[in-house]
Amino acid sequence: MKKLFSYCLDKWWILPLSSAILIGMAFMFSNVWPLMPGLLIIASSVILQFIRKGWKSGCLASVILFVFLCLSGYWFISQIISPSPDRIHRQYAKRYEKRTEIQKIIGLEIPKFEVIDSRLTHLSNFDFEFNVQATLEFHTIPDHNFFSRLDSICMLPVPEVLEENTSFFYYSLENIYPCWSKEGDQYRYNRNIGFGENLLHSQDAYFHFTITRGSATAELEYGNY
Repeated sequence: MKKLFSYCLDKWWILPLSSAILIGMAFMFSNVWPLMPGLLIIASSVILQFIRKGWKSGCLASVILFVFLCLSGYWFISQIISPSPDRIHRQYAKRYEKRTEIQKIIGLEIPKFEVIDSRLTHLSNFDFEFNVQATLEFHTIPDHNFFSRLDSICMLPVPEVLEENTSFFYYSLENIYPCWSKEGDQYRYNRNIGFGENLLHSQDAYFHFTITRGSATAELEYGNY
């Protein structure tokens, strides 16, 4: 280990190269985690070179550190102001394409599933509008009891006062609306612009879930207006 450490100090370019690889990975995958180790490595290289009185290599490493800091700062700010489509998709797919989260929102337990398709179909960074559409494939087809419960939910009367964070109704503008509706064998969950709730990520969010009796798949759509 000592020999390896000494070798890295003698070949001063090894640490900046390692730093460049980590920072490049951060930029490529839109992930901040490799960025910090990358900057720490190049900063350590500068300090170690000056401690060893390697003035020339220390100055070169300092210039590289300055360039990396400028690039990292620009990238970080751009990620805040205008995040990449892949980052937006990953961030919200982790939430809304998760079984426990779907069950919490729709108020029903659903069979385990695989996400067989998920795509970001619209993104506007200016006002943070986005839309994701996904297809879920169940391991087992929802049974008769599941749809009987859904039939009962669809027949629930609209309450005069909305319970906080209820899964079956939502408050939009001036009225209370039911989330579940039925057309033939197709059942649709629709939640738009809820005020003062915690089920969705923002007041401008929406969540749609469509399931058909006898089908092994369900359609999911979510995003921001």
